[in-house]
Amino acid sequence: MAGAQVEEKAKPSRSILWVARPMLTAARQFGRSLLRPSTIVYPFERLEDPQFRDRVGVGSGMPIGVGHIWDNYRGVHALNIATCISCNLCAFSCPDLCIDMVTVPGGDPKHAKKSPQIDYGKCSYCGFCSDACPEGCLTMTTRYELSVTKRAEMIFSPQKLQEVFDRKLPMNPVRVERPANEDAILLEPPLCIGCNACARDCPTNCITMLDIPKVEAKPGEKVAKRIWKEPVINDSDCVRCGTCISVCPKECLFWGTRT
Repeated sequence: MAGAQVEEKAKPSRSILWVARPMLTAARQFGRSLLRPSTIVYPFERLEDPQFRDRVGVGSGMPIGVGHIWDNYRGVHALNIATCISCNLCAFSCPDLCIDMVTVPGGDPKHAKKSPQIDYGKCSYCGFCSDACPEGCLTMTTRYELSVTKRAEMIFSPQKLQEVFDRKLPMNPVRVERPANEDAILLEPPLCIGCNACARDCPTNCITMLDIPKVEAKPGEKVAKRIWKEPVINDSDCVRCGTCISVCPKECLFWGTRT
C-alpha cells in the first residue's frame, strides 16, 4: 500500500516536468531573441551582402554559395536587347513554355526585331534559355526577389529585363561549347525552288543564295518553274536556331550529319 501511494505522488511531479521543461526552453529562446533574432532580419540583412556573410561565417563550401557572389546561382534574367538577334532559341529550348518573342524597337522595317518576354509564374529557373543563347545576351543574375501583388506583374517584358541588365548585377552566363558531332542544316537540292525565304529570315545572315546551272529539259519533259539559286550555309556563323527550316515552303532543309 505504501509503495502504491509513493507512485501516485510521483505521477503529478512528472506531469509538471512535462509542462515545465518545454516552457523553460521557450523562455530561454525568447530571452536570446531579445538580444539577437534567431532568423535573418530580412530585408535589413541579406545573404548577398558581403559584410553580413562574413559576420555569420558563410564561407567557401557552404550550401548557399561560394565567396561573396553566389556560384552558378540562377535568379531573374537580364537581357541586352542591343545584342539580341531574334533567333528564338531561348523560346525553343524553354521546357516550361514561359518565353514569348515580342516585338521591340530597332528592327528592320520588313522584319520586326523580337526579343524574349518571360512569365515568371511559369519559369522554373532551369537556365536552358541562357545556355542556348548564341550571343550571350540573355543571362541569369543573382536577383532573387520577385514579390508582387498581381499575377500580371510576374511577366517581364524585354524592356523590364533590359532594366535588370542596366543595373549591372552579378551575372552568371552559362555557356556550353558546341559539340564536335553537332548536327548541321543540310539541303535536298531537288526540292529547293530558290525562293530565298531561308536567307531572308536568317538572324545571323549566314545563308547566301548562289546561282546554279539551269537544267535543260529533256525531250518530252518539262522543267519545274523555279529560281536557279540554292542556299549555301556558313556553318561557323550558324547558331542552329532552325529558322530556315521552319520557313522553308518545300521542306528541303533538314537536320543531319555532314559527311
